[in-house]
Amino acid sequence: MTPPRLTFNDEELTLTLTGMGGGWSFGHLREIRLLDHAQVHFPSSWSQFQMDVALHLIDTTWRLRGDLILRSSIESGLSYSLADGTSGTLAANAELVEHILQRPTVSLDGYVNFRFDGEVGEHGFTGTSAVMLGLRGRF
Repeated sequence: MTPPRLTFNDEELTLTLTGMGGGWSFGHLREIRLLDHAQVHFPSSWSQFQMDVALHLIDTTWRLRGDLILRSSIESGLSYSLADGTSGTLAANAELVEHILQRPTVSLDGYVNFRFDGEVGEHGFTGTSAVMLGLRGRF
């Protein structure tokens, strides 16, 4: 029997994180299974098999690269706004990245967008993947 094959043609899925807070830190995100805390909407044309494979790819990708994705997203720059209306952007050095990863938030929301382009077969996924992250935390 031939193993099933599935092709992802630049498919994008967005996981939405809402209502996290009360002590959650950005660093906690690298330790959790995203799918237990996020909402995901699949294209209506997808079969259950396609959804199961995509969920497995998301789970595996996050487990292997979640820490790197979080750190590189924070290091690329931060936007902030203060209670008095002041806002701006800043570059994050290693010390600030660690502080932000560890500091508990009052609320935490965001999205994680996964894009897959390739084929899944008997030997796993062959192709390219990209992850984009957008987080908003209130401290």
